[in-house]
Amino acid sequence: MIRITSLRQILAYLVATAMVVSGVLILTGHLLQTYFETGQLPVQLRLVFGIVLILYGVFRFVSAHFAEKRDQENRSILEDDTWKRSDTTSE
Repeated sequence: MIRITSLRQILAYLVATAMVVSGVLILTGHLLQTYFETGQLPVQLRLVFGIVLILYGVFRFVSAHFAEKRDQENRSILEDDTWKRSDTTSE
C-alpha cells in the first residue's frame, strides 16, 4: 500500500502518473496530432514515444516508492536507542 508522507512523494507520484497517462495517450493517437501537418503521427514514432513515456513513468513510480522505504529504514536506524540499554559486562 502507498503511504503519502511528504509533498515530495506526492509530486513524484503525480509526475509518474502524468508520464504513464501521456504515454498511453500518445500510443492511442490522441496526443501529438497537432504537431504534424497531415494530422497523422508516424506509427513507429508514436510507438517509441508512448513506450518510452510509459516505462519512464513506471520507473519514476518505483523509484519514488523505494525512496520512501529507504527513508523509513534510515529513520528507524537513527531513532534506534537499544544500544544505550545494552550491558557490556562480560561474565
